[in-house]
Amino acid sequence: MTFEQIRAIVIGRMQQWAGIPPEDVDLEPNGDAPFDPAGRDIWARLADVPGLSSTSEVGIGPCVRRTGIIIIQLFVPSYKGTLAITKAADTLVQHFEFYSDPTGPFDCYAASASTVGDDGHGWYQVNISVPYRAY
Repeated sequence: MTFEQIRAIVIGRMQQWAGIPPEDVDLEPNGDAPFDPAGRDIWARLADVPGLSSTSEVGIGPCVRRTGIIIIQLFVPSYKGTLAITKAADTLVQHFEFYSDPTGPFDCYAASASTVGDDGHGWYQVNISVPYRAY
């Protein structure tokens, strides 16, 4: 599986998530225009961080396994409470954890949440990390 195929699966899965409005999700950190979070009650940023690749078998030809981590950063305004971000994190974990894509050999594993807290720019941040493997 190529990096672009993995990217398409990750973005497609994120677009299926109904936890917050789609316009409040920054799917492409290096997109055509900067994402402006101003005035939003909650927003998210998606990142796919490729990891190590390995050759699991050679046989007739090499079979490459690719690994990586899907990172979804969630943000709410600082000092406005954590209920909305906690609920969003819970639904994201349910949405991505142990997901297998039917179009190709792509599998997600157990998700983790980490609280960053106040980011210094007026936002309270929680990150969801989901490791994956693709063939």
